[in-house]
Formats: sequence, C-alpha cells, structure tokens
Amino acid sequence: MDGMGVYLWPDGRRYEGSYKNDRKHGFGKYTWSDGRAYEGNWENGKQHGQGTYTAGKGEAPKTGIWV
Repeated sequence: MDGMGVYLWPDGRRYEGSYKNDRKHGFGKYTWSDGRAYEGNWENGKQHGQGTYTAGKGEAPKTGIWV
C-alpha cells in the first residue's frame, strides 16, 4: 500500500498516516492501547526524524529527532 491510511489492531493500537511499500513512511501517528502515542515522521516502518512521544499520565511530551 502507498498513500494515506489507517490500521487498527485488535488490541486497540492504531496507526493513521502515510504508507510506502506497506510500511509506515512519511508523517503519521501511532497510538498504543494504553494511550501512549508517537506523532511524527517515519521511515521504512520505524520512527525516524522529527517527532513527539507522549507517555500520558501527566508526563510532558518529548519532542526530538528519532534515528
């Protein structure tokens, strides 16, 4: 799949964003079933580039460059 899409896992995880060659690639948001989230850039299915990780439970979001 190439382009924009949404994938939902049975356990509540979710990814909404860009795909290339059936992998997360470009900009997107991945949310774990416990509420944690990463929103930012992806490359070849992995967090890569500018992004923000939110752990929830009152913790401050962490923004940075993922490699």
